[in-house]
Amino acid sequence: MKRLSLLLVSVLAGCDVASEHPDERPISDLGLVAVLPFQNQTGVPFDADEFANILASELLKSGIPRVVRPAQLQEPGETARSVSDAIRLARRARADTVLACAITDYDPYDPPRVAISVQVLRVHAAPLSGQDLDRLLQSASWRRGALALSRDGAPHAAAAFETVLDAQDPDTRRALRVYAERRPSAFGGEREFLAVQSRYLQFVSGQIIQRLLAHGS
Repeated sequence: MKRLSLLLVSVLAGCDVASEHPDERPISDLGLVAVLPFQNQTGVPFDADEFANILASELLKSGIPRVVRPAQLQEPGETARSVSDAIRLARRARADTVLACAITDYDPYDPPRVAISVQVLRVHAAPLSGQDLDRLLQSASWRRGALALSRDGAPHAAAAFETVLDAQDPDTRRALRVYAERRPSAFGGEREFLAVQSRYLQFVSGQIIQRLLAHGS
């Protein structure tokens, strides 16, 4: 619990958690992870459910033994719009952790670009000081994320971050090249990940998981 509190303070303060707290709780401690259906905040039509399922698959490949896929979380007509909604669904699925993501920018054409907001929730609430609660409620990443955060839901908040993976950016391109080299490709490594939407979304999912590892979430 002490480590989680340190993590939360670091995220809210905008620190680089990977460098500040490299020994935080590893991703294997997340227990049963529930992935909510992704929100599409771009205005561009695309299959957000496919992206959510790709992230769920990549979580399993990363060593998470149990993942609840989006279709398994919600009954027909149900929608999670708040942290309280997400926790209710997660408890029904007996999950320990919830991932809520919103796609805020998307261009599928080569070179592709994805901007995503990620929120990580713990089903079991952690105590917060008044100062930490205020910082959390003022956090830009939580305000712009997929789920609305209230004072009652704040004790479930573990981490929130935003990232842009633009294949025109040199750092993103280098990361993509390394990622592609480690995976079999029909078209020749990096080229397939740039040309095939689902492959680029695999890369984006891999980068999200690396960020989760860095946060120790």
